[in-house]
Amino acid sequence: MKKAGLIISLILLVSAQVTAHHNTQAEYGAFGSDFITVEGVITDIRWANPHIQVDLEVTGGELPESEIGSTWVMNSHPIAIMIAYGFEKEEFQVGDTLHLLTWRHVRGINHLWPRAIQINDGPLKSNLRFTDMIDIADGTFDALGITPAANLNGSSPQRSGLQTVRKLEALGYLDEDGNMIWPLPGR
Repeated sequence: MKKAGLIISLILLVSAQVTAHHNTQAEYGAFGSDFITVEGVITDIRWANPHIQVDLEVTGGELPESEIGSTWVMNSHPIAIMIAYGFEKEEFQVGDTLHLLTWRHVRGINHLWPRAIQINDGPLKSNLRFTDMIDIADGTFDALGITPAANLNGSSPQRSGLQTVRKLEALGYLDEDGNMIWPLPGR
């Protein structure tokens, strides 16, 4: 009986942890919604799970003038996802400048979720492959000047929505298994 109680306790514990995770779209808006630019200087980095967090002192962008000099938190994915998207811990250093294409927290707190991240003068790198897919399907991706997520090619577009999947298929961006082909050969 003790063994059964232990198993039930473990199941409940794991279930509680899974349901406690939050939905970033509920906190920052839907994939494909409008974003703003924010520029700042890194003041602290927490490269840890469940989400990487970078504090930055705002120096410019599309936040109100009254926000210049204030501290905001850039939240992002867990470590494994950031690495899969092409980011490394060593890229982020206190004192570095960030240029973000980002969403503000819908509840008005000083938190950001980046669509794309530029560190110092490096490339503007995507932080969301599903939004890459939406922008590719809508024909707006190239104009953004974003380097796509490192694991975009070969990914399933299902989480980007049925409308996006249909557009990508019509444009020839899906292989025979329904996964992304990016960039297209010869492009």
